[in-house]
Order: sequence, then C-alpha cells, then structure tokens
Amino acid sequence: MKLRNESVFVGELTTIGRRTGLPRTVELRLVYLDGRFYASSGRIQSKHWCRNLLKNPAVEVKVGSERFPCQARQVTDENLRGRVLSLRDSPALLDRVVFEMTPQNPPQPGSINPG
Repeated sequence: MKLRNESVFVGELTTIGRRTGLPRTVELRLVYLDGRFYASSGRIQSKHWCRNLLKNPAVEVKVGSERFPCQARQVTDENLRGRVLSLRDSPALLDRVVFEMTPQNPPQPGSINPG
C-alpha cells in the first residue's frame, strides 16, 4: 500500500520526554490527509505521548523507512477533527482528541509504502 491522501496506517511518533528530554517513540494508527499526519487519543492525561507532544511540539513521524520532522498541535476545528476521526474509525469515535503533525517537507502521495 502506498501513502495516499486520506490513508490510514500504522506508523511511529517520536516525541521528546517532558521530564527526561529523551526521545520517546510510540506506534500509532495515523491518518495522512492533505499533506499532514493526524493521531488521536481518548485520554490525554494518561497518555505520555500526548503530554510530551503538548509540552514540546517538535516531533518526528516515521512512515515505513521514511522519517518526517514535524510541528504538532491539537486540532480545535470541529470540522477537521470530525473528518479525521471519520477516516480513522467506522463509525467515527467523536469523543477523541486529534493532533495534527505538519511535516517540514511533506511526502509526495503515493511515494512511500507505510507497511
């Protein structure tokens, strides 16, 4: 499967530990939409990657063998949040928080095999 717009895949998100300052990597289901990566969580306070990302938004997303330095932010636009969650799950789990990771150099759709 090649990375394409609106694709859902398992990738890796590396954050910087909010207390240790060390890289922390977690495997997550991600959405690729309009040149950005999206991740979601049902519980921010109990997820270390969420808390790390909020403290330091400089993150890295790994798709297949490619790595993308990104800036992360929590999505507050309800239309975008709903679109991402509807791509991620069927039916959409609309109570989840969504994070957007904007790559410094976005991948070209169809150019990366995430699996």
